[in-house]
Amino acid sequence: MTKFFKLFQDTDFLTGLLTLAIASLSYAGIGDDMKDWVFPLMACYTLFSISAVFLIKSLIKFFQNNIEKNIILSQEQIPSILNVIFFSLIVFGFLFALFAFGFWIASLLLLWVSISYFSVEKKVSTYIKSLVISLIACGVAYIVFTHIFYVPFPESRIFG
Repeated sequence: MTKFFKLFQDTDFLTGLLTLAIASLSYAGIGDDMKDWVFPLMACYTLFSISAVFLIKSLIKFFQNNIEKNIILSQEQIPSILNVIFFSLIVFGFLFALFAFGFWIASLLLLWVSISYFSVEKKVSTYIKSLVISLIACGVAYIVFTHIFYVPFPESRIFG
């Protein structure tokens, strides 16, 4: 049984499980529309293939008693792990903002919060600078993608 739990400390096994979960969620979200056919299916099948390779590789190591415990957390890694968790929450908030406010306002909020969170200095002037940078970046992207390339973006579902 401890050999089985060692499997969860192997990066190949965890990578295979994570990739399999992402592929399964992506496959469940594919619709019947024609534009939801070629690329999403190809991406899902690629992810399924990658996860199969990692899982087979980890199962071979499991049966050969060659499992490496290469996921070891040290005290110095905890701030980085917390940053990844907080940024994942910021991205999750972006998805809600995307639904509520549309792409451009959600992108502005994502940039502003991300730059503010990861800045070293936590001053009011830093927050204002990050807002200005986010406004400029979103403004340039809006002009380029909507007026030059004519890319349609998601609009607000709540505010019309």
